[in-house]
Amino acid sequence: MDHFCGRQGYRAAQADADRWVFTGEMRDRGRFDEKCAWCEKQDLRITFDVRHVTADGTCQICQACLGRGPVRIEHEGRALAGQERRDCLGELSVRLMHRTCREVLRNLLARSDDPALQEVAVYFDRNMQLSPGRAATLLQALSNSKLDADARIFEVQIRSTAHKQEFGCLSEREKLAVWPVLSPAIRNRLISLGFAPQRYGVLRPKGARLHAERALV
Repeated sequence: MDHFCGRQGYRAAQADADRWVFTGEMRDRGRFDEKCAWCEKQDLRITFDVRHVTADGTCQICQACLGRGPVRIEHEGRALAGQERRDCLGELSVRLMHRTCREVLRNLLARSDDPALQEVAVYFDRNMQLSPGRAATLLQALSNSKLDADARIFEVQIRSTAHKQEFGCLSEREKLAVWPVLSPAIRNRLISLGFAPQRYGVLRPKGARLHAERALV
């Protein structure tokens, strides 16, 4: 289906929307190295398989291209549209990402007898995210395990005041383990609060740091 790939392929798909169908198959690479066959967006983790009713093979596209409408998405025998369509795609993505993370955790637990990892797995199942402290436990173990898994697949809860303070209380080694999975915006916020690892932090007057810490209370 090479003639449907790339930006011209996306325009062709729009012009022939009624003949594209989401197969229900999704792929979680567990890494951020996939590319959308239509918009050519890179560094994707999740792709969705779509097929043309008269062509062989499938295209792997991103959620944005799938959600914009040129593909028919069916559930329980009827086509989805609007918010129901977006909700369905979001739920499918979350389920698949959670399953991938659980598989990594399962493989990690099989290689370790650390009871702290068991607690991390329970917490992740309940929250589908990790607190900074639990993320540090997991990511250090993952680094030592040599498993072929991208640490960025795990999302860390860091937006609340309590979680920022929890990150600030981590050891330097723990902070460095968690730092690579945080977004640039969150990193900048932690730097401004004086909570970043020393190699990334900005030296500021003691009074300015005290003021930032008080702002969290």
